[in-house]
Amino acid sequence: MSINWVMLTQDGKAPVPLPQEKMFFTQPDVKMVLYCNDSAGGYPGHSEAYFKSDKGTVILSNQRIIYLAEAATTIDFRNLNIPIRNFKNWKLEQPWFGANFVSGVVIPVQNGGLTKNASLKLTFTEGGAIEFTNILRNLLERIEESNEIPAEYEALPAYQGNLPPQYSA
Repeated sequence: MSINWVMLTQDGKAPVPLPQEKMFFTQPDVKMVLYCNDSAGGYPGHSEAYFKSDKGTVILSNQRIIYLAEAATTIDFRNLNIPIRNFKNWKLEQPWFGANFVSGVVIPVQNGGLTKNASLKLTFTEGGAIEFTNILRNLLERIEESNEIPAEYEALPAYQGNLPPQYSA
């Protein structure tokens, strides 16, 4: 994970793709909280490593998860870059009241701006959490199976065959 390391296009609205990188999912209007606190008795918002954005865009590629803050609440945070293999113990939460969110542990990368593991919460206020987790799960499964980063993402095709006469209703 690295803070403010995403290279952006000249208009500042999209990331510059890495070599062999394909973007599979983009969702605007996502809230983000990144919290890293090892001290006992610590609580959110009172740590040297607490970043929050009330509105931004999540982008999922075959190599990383990117969060681009639309209006950063602190000067120190503009974007977040997480290699997909560094997002651990993640889960989709679907509360009775409120928006769906994905939370998990993020492992920092060397010279990425943070030195400790962090807790990440992405709240999908306008939908997209289920699609995000389905694509992320499929990408991670393909990486584990082949030990390669997939160059494309294709969902299984819908069955469109004709039933033989004896099976038709």
